[in-house]
Amino acid sequence: MTIVPRKKAFNILVYILLVSMLFALTACGGNNTPKSGTDKTVTEPKQPSTDTPATDKAEKTPEKKVTVSFWNGFTGPDGDLLKQIVDEYNQNNTDNVEVKMDIMPWDQLFQKLPPSIATQTGPNLVAMWPGAARPYIENKTFLPLDDFFTVTGTDKAGFTESSLEFGQGRTGTQYMLPMQTNGIYLFWNKKLFKDAGLDPEKAPATLDELAEFAAKITDASKNQFGMALPVKGSPLHFIPFLKGNGGDVVDTANLKSVLNSPENIATLTWLQDLAKNKKVSPGGATGADMDKLMMSGQLGMFITGPWLVGGLKANNIDFGVSVPPAGSKSQFIEVDGIGFSVPDGTTEEQKNAAYMFIKYWSSEEIVKKWSLANGFPPFLEKVLNDPEIQADPIVSAMSAMGSTGEPFLKGLITADRINNDVLWPMIEAVQAGQNVADVVKKASDDIDEILKTEP
Repeated sequence: MTIVPRKKAFNILVYILLVSMLFALTACGGNNTPKSGTDKTVTEPKQPSTDTPATDKAEKTPEKKVTVSFWNGFTGPDGDLLKQIVDEYNQNNTDNVEVKMDIMPWDQLFQKLPPSIATQTGPNLVAMWPGAARPYIENKTFLPLDDFFTVTGTDKAGFTESSLEFGQGRTGTQYMLPMQTNGIYLFWNKKLFKDAGLDPEKAPATLDELAEFAAKITDASKNQFGMALPVKGSPLHFIPFLKGNGGDVVDTANLKSVLNSPENIATLTWLQDLAKNKKVSPGGATGADMDKLMMSGQLGMFITGPWLVGGLKANNIDFGVSVPPAGSKSQFIEVDGIGFSVPDGTTEEQKNAAYMFIKYWSSEEIVKKWSLANGFPPFLEKVLNDPEIQADPIVSAMSAMGSTGEPFLKGLITADRINNDVLWPMIEAVQAGQNVADVVKKASDDIDEILKTEP
């Protein structure tokens, strides 16, 4: 999945209010209803009921075929493998379920989802990351999924604790079930490192080395760039820089912005020099633009998520992966994930049918396949210890985040508004050459205004 722009939480809340009004006035229910994958060693698919952690509870298999509409934004290379898995499920399942998947850019999904929920014409199943789901969870626009384990006979203890926690509301109710968990990592092109006289097996360990390596790799005559500095449509690549140098964005305990600090201004001035003066990154480029450059062998380094792995392998890019470089004070890796959610308005029959597909996805076979193909750490305890997982250099490297991994803006309902309405515009202005101190002050003030809306 290429993680890309998220819909503003303000608009989401507006539509959620509309949902409540419709529910008060009506009693209607229910919803309307490429290429080969990147895993080149896929075995013949089989129904995974025997390898899914299970209890002695009986599954609720529909008596007639039920169609599940599934929306997601996996437009990157990992979307090919996702389509393959969905196709295999549709061809081989005995659950009387057919999944009709609609893949669209994330920003389009977040534009379409609120009004579709309000009019009960939306999907029965949707995938998104926890930050985007928070307003839906807090306003009960996503259905509770705690009964998944009893309905499907799946053993809750087989899942890693963190994979379940990111999908829970403040009271512990399960509103999301894990599709994948991940951190944000540094990818580098070994050939470009070697061509620039750098050790192709050694990632930059510090921000100073990151800047040095990026400058050496950049060659405008070849349309070749040292590192990716996207202005939207990507994980927040600059957060490890800010936090690593002793800065931060929000004091979550006191709901106060701490963005306007000398440490952050110094870090962003350094970043502006790389973008504006040294031109180590194409100006104004999005995360999708950077994906293409990296997969075409024209980009030296990119801080992003494991969804890039499949595309790099498919394009025969010799690459390495590591945690982002450390700043002057510490090292930071953002931990996140993608979860399955069921929107309000979905019938019980559709919800149970969606559960059948989630059960399939949560089988050891599929979790292992997805991890090995895309580099995502498995969310099943048993698969984490699988010999093939342990032997894979990409997956094992991404699983070894240690104490440096933590969520960013943890628990804030306004996280997406802060990211999309403030931080991305801030970084675009900085990299375009605007006065850093002025930009940071305005961004900090804007964050404080947004934080006033936190419940």
